Amino acid sequence: MSATEKMQASNMAKEALMLIPNFIKLMYRLVQDDTVSKTDKALLLATIVYVASPLDFLPDFIPFLGKVDDILLIALVLKRLMDSAGRDLMLQYWDGSDDLLILVEKIVNFSMLLVPQGIYDKLVKKSEKDYTDVQFSVNEK
Repeated sequence: MSATEKMQASNMAKEALMLIPNFIKLMYRLVQDDTVSKTDKALLLATIVYVASPLDFLPDFIPFLGKVDDILLIALVLKRLMDSAGRDLMLQYWDGSDDLLILVEKIVNFSMLLVPQGIYDKLVKKSEKDYTDVQFSVNEK
């Protein structure tokens, strides 16, 4: 990873971290909606508790990185809910100015550059059954 890529990811992370209150508000509103399944509501509540807890994969007392895993988990949960509950329902409760779908995709992409590989693997690779994260190298003979 180049220094430029890391700097861009860091800047995007800082912007996304400022939106955590909006994400929490969105998740709380979705919990209140009768059209959201009980399973999705449980996932939303568990995510809110995880974000509020100071103890997680990257403890919150670590400056900056302590919140990056929180925003990654939020993005993964919201991405899952867009598939199950629908993008229109999500946008109905979203207070942010950015397009939610694009923002969630950006968060998942930049976090790969910032979150330690082991934590990224635990959060992202196991978040969806059909998620594919291809990393390979070509050996020339």
